[in-house]
Amino acid sequence: MNNLTTESQRPSSGKRRRWLVAVDPIFEAGRRGASAQRWDVEDELIAVAILGDVTIDLSQTKSAPTQIVINAYAIFRDVDVLVAAGTHVELFGGVFRGDLRNDVPAPPPSAPDRMVRIHGHSVFGDVTVRVAN
Repeated sequence: MNNLTTESQRPSSGKRRRWLVAVDPIFEAGRRGASAQRWDVEDELIAVAILGDVTIDLSQTKSAPTQIVINAYAIFRDVDVLVAAGTHVELFGGVFRGDLRNDVPAPPPSAPDRMVRIHGHSVFGDVTVRVAN
């Protein structure tokens, strides 16, 4: 009996999800993480920044769904989302002593290539969306 699940056997209703977590100590000792720019983006991303910053770069991806949902939790640090020009961004959520900021200009009236919905939660931190350089 084969216990491996192939792509055709997976339920079609299931969404792919990825967790992005930054839990850094207060004293980082100069350590820096490398970020991947070209990746296959899942349907839902969950970013948790607790005493460390999370950066999600959606500007140069290998493949991505037309609609991406991000749940961002900025606790004492920041979650930054970088998108390509022309991306439609919806940012909403709750803030306690922080900021939710959408610096992405509105796309032209024609249908946007990609939609990113961000449900941000901030406690002494920021959730920021901007166009990548």
